[in-house]
Amino acid sequence: MKKRIDIIGFLLIGIIMPLQLLAGNHYLETTKSIPSSKQINRLKVYIEGSNVDFDYIRRNVRFVDFVNDPKVSDVHVIVTRNFTGGGGINYMLNFYTKRLSQIGDITLNCISSPGDTDDVIRECMTRALKLGLMPYVNETRDGDTVDILYTKNDLRSDSISTMEDPWSQWVFRVSANGWFNLEESIKKLNYSFNVRADKVTEQYKIRASYYMRDKIEEIENDGEWLSSINKHKSGRVQSVYSLSERWSAGVFLSYFQSTFWNTRNSYDFKPALEYNFFPWDISDKKRFTVSYFAGLEMKDYYETTIFNKDDENLWEQNLKINFEVIQPWGEIETRLEGSTYFHDVSKNSVTLSSDLSIRIMQGLSVNFNFGAQNVHNQLYLPAEEVSLEDVLLGNKKLPSTFQLWGGMGIRVQFGSLYNNVVNNRL
Repeated sequence: MKKRIDIIGFLLIGIIMPLQLLAGNHYLETTKSIPSSKQINRLKVYIEGSNVDFDYIRRNVRFVDFVNDPKVSDVHVIVTRNFTGGGGINYMLNFYTKRLSQIGDITLNCISSPGDTDDVIRECMTRALKLGLMPYVNETRDGDTVDILYTKNDLRSDSISTMEDPWSQWVFRVSANGWFNLEESIKKLNYSFNVRADKVTEQYKIRASYYMRDKIEEIENDGEWLSSINKHKSGRVQSVYSLSERWSAGVFLSYFQSTFWNTRNSYDFKPALEYNFFPWDISDKKRFTVSYFAGLEMKDYYETTIFNKDDENLWEQNLKINFEVIQPWGEIETRLEGSTYFHDVSKNSVTLSSDLSIRIMQGLSVNFNFGAQNVHNQLYLPAEEVSLEDVLLGNKKLPSTFQLWGGMGIRVQFGSLYNNVVNNRL
């Protein structure tokens, strides 16, 4: 009898233990498959950039909290822009996050047409902002209360792409502007005209432009009127070809005329070569380019220059370095340009300029801009002494071996972090 009980007990143990193990394994697997609880109740967003209508966005994006400082945000959105070949603007919405690393950083585009109004652009930008925020909102507790509404549009993108272009991607622009100011002893009149033609593809870019501006000013001094007429004309034809992901080559033809610069006619022909240390498809976030130009300048002056020249042909070379970074911590752009003449390298100029904006800490940001130019190539300066009238009216470029400029600013903000309410009364 005892032996039978032992056998039954052994059989029970042999059946129960595997069941317990299976149940335990199933329990463990179920535990692993349960997602971790969402830590964020409502998404906090900080947005900045060019041509952003913040009031419109706050009115139409109600499922997040907009904050006044990027340090406390869950998602930081920076809007940058590039001009398209068709004359429109490609607004790039760059989404950055540290708290929601499982989503990571993404970029969405909002492309406007040349004739789009501000209302069309802000609606496009707001729609792209909503779509870009969806993956992040999904990781919050409020994500369960958000849904997506699909609105069908009869004009399909695939039908647009197959439409024939009678202009073969050429875009033309013509503009004219005028301005005047009349007072008892001062009369000012400015007018300008500009025309431009562009053709831009992934492989090459062609641009032809012409610009003219006249600035007329009269000032009364002791019953005598002093007159100033400042004329400016310039034209340019450029063709740039993409050699590879980072190399580009181009040819530049230009024309220049200016009474201020004592130049009756100036014709330039310069081939150029450029290298970008970063791929061009991320140029809206960071760019580091080196460009080299070299070619012939044929000049004709209004007045005999300090070097006793009425006209001359010069061979010139230029080197340009541009570094630009746009990140959540701020942005920086630094430009270095140097030029010299082959016949005399002592006739040269070097220009360094930089714009810097940095967020030091929550609620504190600073910005700097400065520039310096070392000038030794003013071959166009007239030999005759500049009159006091021309100095006061700004008719002539004055001799100088250097130029300095700069500025700085600081911004401090404290108080409530939330910024969802729009009130435009009075």
